[in-house]
Amino acid sequence: MQAHYGQPFREGEIEGIPKRWDLLSADRQIVGDAKYYTMVGGERFPPAKMSVIAEHVWLLERTPAHEKFLVFGNDRRVPEVWLQRFGHLVKDVRFWFLEENGALDLLSRREGM
Repeated sequence: MQAHYGQPFREGEIEGIPKRWDLLSADRQIVGDAKYYTMVGGERFPPAKMSVIAEHVWLLERTPAHEKFLVFGNDRRVPEVWLQRFGHLVKDVRFWFLEENGALDLLSRREGM
């Protein structure tokens, strides 16, 4: 993500949001979190993980950052299923998938982009 955005990230917090983010720019204008999820038993919909994703989207949307994202690894079906079910509710959080070879794949776009 550092290479994609062209700047370093560190863990950190944004005032007023009770969450320590995995990826935060020095100016706090880019904020994101990394998730490494899989389907239950490799096959079934993971309801608990879906709730965690929703929580992170909700928190991200309340940050004053200009750029907000979640980056997923491991099993791309997890964010894809989430986006199929709930993506229409997302206002301004990008969903990325990090391929094993290091390539980034944008799974969703912010509104108005």
